[in-house]
Amino acid sequence: MAAASPSEAQSRGGASPKGAGQPAAAGQTAIQAPRAPSEAMSDKARKLYIEGVTASEKGRWADAYASFVAAWALQKHYTIAGGIGTCELMLQRYPDAAKHLAIYVREIEKDATATADERAAALKTYAQARAKVGAVRLSVNVEGAEVAVGQEVVGTAPLLDPVFFEPGTHTITVRRPGYEAADVTVELKAGQEIERSVELTSARASEPPQGSKPGTPWKDEGVVDPGPNKTLLIAGGAVAGVGVVAGTVFTILALGKGGDAENLRDSVRSDRTLNGRCPSIKDPPVCMELSDTVDLQYTFINAAIYSFIVGAVGTGTVIYALVDRPAAPASSMQIAPRVGWGSAGLSLSGQF
Repeated sequence: MAAASPSEAQSRGGASPKGAGQPAAAGQTAIQAPRAPSEAMSDKARKLYIEGVTASEKGRWADAYASFVAAWALQKHYTIAGGIGTCELMLQRYPDAAKHLAIYVREIEKDATATADERAAALKTYAQARAKVGAVRLSVNVEGAEVAVGQEVVGTAPLLDPVFFEPGTHTITVRRPGYEAADVTVELKAGQEIERSVELTSARASEPPQGSKPGTPWKDEGVVDPGPNKTLLIAGGAVAGVGVVAGTVFTILALGKGGDAENLRDSVRSDRTLNGRCPSIKDPPVCMELSDTVDLQYTFINAAIYSFIVGAVGTGTVIYALVDRPAAPASSMQIAPRVGWGSAGLSLSGQF
């Protein structure tokens, strides 16, 4: 995910969130007021969340988004998801906004500390995102199957929320090891929600063709559990560490540039000759400096987002190395190669 361009973010960033029920200015969207940070948040996540709330109250949606994303990388608290979704709505990233606001609406209903007004505001903001996208409620017969759109895994079955798309035609892929992958193609309109079910079938090796002879069985009286893949563990841990550290550094740099940009805007507003407006981004020098600072800020924001994604990939690699390992057999077994039309594998037999 990349942040919106500076011109888009600044042109849409002039309104402060005063609540879902308050009329919005022309071209603006009335959104929910941010909730107070939860005591369940860690100190670092709470600090970043508060920075995001402060930036959103000033209409600095790209700055707020960067802070909320950094907080979410540290702690998956639903209130942070609400902040991310609100910023994505204002930045016109509607499928992402609907995804995060769906989490917010679902979890705020379970929170006994939430008020009726807060729940109503959350529903209204979510409805604004939903009106811009299509949604698919997907049911899968195999629990734990991955649901992917293109190269991006959007969840695992059973899905708690719909999958959101821009209006148009899209293909969803459902897969799990040991099963044949299945594709679902859908055509959606803005505001539309449909239901689809997917039945995965087991992938079975074919019988050997006539005339083929299975190999001589090999008997193993006891196989020792090899343990997790150390190479994957080391590589995944290194990638995760670098991604998180780099993401945090770029987030801090982006926030710093955001503060510099705000100071330069104050200078423009206080200059009587400029009357709060820059005639161009090159003249006078303060306008050029403001433009360069904003561009650098967005460069750091995008770098932070990609770094956190790299960190997530590294974490996934570590989890895969720990989980994907053969179980040690309880007793002896026989292993023989099996070859069939379009497939190959091993046949295992014995007492377990």
